[in-house]
Amino acid sequence: MSITKRSFMIICLIISCILITLNLVTYGLFQYSITEQILTSYDTLVDANNSLCRLFTQELDQLTYMYTTDEELGSLLSMPVGNDRLEDLQTKSELNSRMAYTLNSQSALSNKGFSSVLYVNPELPVSTLFRSNTTVRGVSRLFSAETFLNEDWYTHALDQVARHYIFVDETEGRLCFAKKLQNSHYSGPRLEDGVGVLLCSVPASRIPQIFSFHPLTANSGFALFSRDGALLYQSDALPDLSDAAEQFLSDTSHQKLNLNGSSYIYSSAELDWGLHLLFLTPYSDITEQLHAMMLPYLLCSFVFLIIGALSSLLLSRGITLPVVQLTRKIERIEDTRNVDLSAFSGSGPPEIRRLNSSFSDLIRRVNRLTGQIQQAAEQRRISELRALQAQMNPHFVLNAMNTVNYMALMREEDDIAATVDSIANLMRYSITEPDQLVSIRTEVENIREYISIYTLRFRQEIRLEVSADRPDTEIFIPKFTLQPLVENSIRHGITRQDAGITVFLRAWEDRDNLYVQVTDTGRGADPDKLNAYLRYEDVDLKVSHGFGIRNVNERIQLHFGGDSGLTFSIDPDGRLAATLTICTDKKSAPDNKI
Repeated sequence: MSITKRSFMIICLIISCILITLNLVTYGLFQYSITEQILTSYDTLVDANNSLCRLFTQELDQLTYMYTTDEELGSLLSMPVGNDRLEDLQTKSELNSRMAYTLNSQSALSNKGFSSVLYVNPELPVSTLFRSNTTVRGVSRLFSAETFLNEDWYTHALDQVARHYIFVDETEGRLCFAKKLQNSHYSGPRLEDGVGVLLCSVPASRIPQIFSFHPLTANSGFALFSRDGALLYQSDALPDLSDAAEQFLSDTSHQKLNLNGSSYIYSSAELDWGLHLLFLTPYSDITEQLHAMMLPYLLCSFVFLIIGALSSLLLSRGITLPVVQLTRKIERIEDTRNVDLSAFSGSGPPEIRRLNSSFSDLIRRVNRLTGQIQQAAEQRRISELRALQAQMNPHFVLNAMNTVNYMALMREEDDIAATVDSIANLMRYSITEPDQLVSIRTEVENIREYISIYTLRFRQEIRLEVSADRPDTEIFIPKFTLQPLVENSIRHGITRQDAGITVFLRAWEDRDNLYVQVTDTGRGADPDKLNAYLRYEDVDLKVSHGFGIRNVNERIQLHFGGDSGLTFSIDPDGRLAATLTICTDKKSAPDNKI
């Protein structure tokens, strides 16, 4: 992909990400704002309906109080019947008139389609005047309760002490309030169930007018529940809430509710008489409002995206065109020595001019380095030729040393013969496959050759003691791993004046590691400085040439890995100990190469 297309895509991607992020943030803010607005409106409606409900219940309590304290009503309910039929009819008419008069005096209730009916206690004599066969429903304000004694609403009303029993008469479509009625002016015998049950009702269709229920969205609505969770009324736009009361009656905070697979946000509050008011708005209404509000923003974002794409195209071409031209110039270069540097001195932005100048300098340096490399190659060829001319065949030297050894034996010069033989063995050990793994026994034999030459030269007694937990022919290490450690013990452990030294070489196996340790009876050294030297830290140690302890450490780590390596410490006898750690999970055979 060209740099122009890549720049164009990157700029478009950045603009798109910015616009998408802004739209998502705007969407979230609008959703939060609309939701908060709806909840705030709900809170306002709840407060208003609390006040309206309190007024309604006060009016209903006032009506009940008027029936309780009505002297004429109490007197009429105390009248005997059956003596004179005309008087009985007059008593019946006056009771209906008194019930109607009391209700009409409460204009706030009567204007709302409110009605009240007194179901007279069958123990009262006047109850016989209002039996169902002699009383017209819808006309009379009183009925005998003898046929309603087993009705649930009647028994519940008698069980209430000071509250109204609220229920829904589904056949009549009315919200009913039943309460046991006492009359302070009743002069008959004391009745435990009072003079009867006062049943007040209002059409369910008038409930939105009694309260202040205004839907905030097309599908929002409200519901009214009793203290027991029974559904008293709900808006037509809402699904059936009969079994949903327990989900919100215990919590009046704003919550999310799932009904019939749809999500709603609701707010509920407890009103007087234990009534619960619930407002519901589906999230789909909020989403529709959001979509309507977001549409202009989406259109603007699309326009900005097109403008940004065109701008990014022009911008990317303006930025990348000089780079593309420079790239074409570079692609035409076949030999830097024949490049016309004047082609890289054109005009353009400062960065491009600087890039052309830097590339011209690079070509000059490349040409200069190419010449230097050619000179160095010529000098190296001459040096290799001279080295080849001066090279001596190692096998010729070994054969010559074998001849000297034979001549020394013929002349009975045993010391010379032994020394020459040791030197030949050392040379043969060093030039034959130097990267091969060998057993400790083979390495020790080479060390003994070195000790014999050192002893013959300096006339000091050097002893080597070897011990191993398993046969030393089964322990394989790289060549010249132990020889530098033993050589350090000999060279730095004794002086020319010392009679000799003993070098101890011990090998053992513990868990997954093999340990080979070299100690001596010499002067010793500071193990911390030696370990620091192995870590390439600056220490005041005199370093000799040859393999050295760093070489030993790095060869062990390279070949065996893990925690393998060389460390220095002081053993329990107070002697300097050089310990090789070899991870045995990487098995080595004698034919492995380092």
